[in-house]
Amino acid sequence: MAFAMTINVLFFASLKEELGLESMTLDVHDSFCNRAELLELLQNKLGRERIAPLLMENVAIAVNQTIEKADFTVQTGDEVAFLPPITGG
Repeated sequence: MAFAMTINVLFFASLKEELGLESMTLDVHDSFCNRAELLELLQNKLGRERIAPLLMENVAIAVNQTIEKADFTVQTGDEVAFLPPITGG
């Protein structure tokens, strides 16, 4: 079965370190996917324990460099970035 789309996924800062990945590409059979479907794809590829840091409430998700506050839909060629909470002092 051919894939309908490809999504580029980026991980930043502590998330990159925890996952041991800077980026990955997900091939999706549908023409779009929402937040829950994206997380399920990541879980299937990386495992539930490994993606646990991405599920934390304070992790931001950006689609094409726009922070998403609620559910979202991604389409082929979109870039999804997982951003840890910003801290500083």
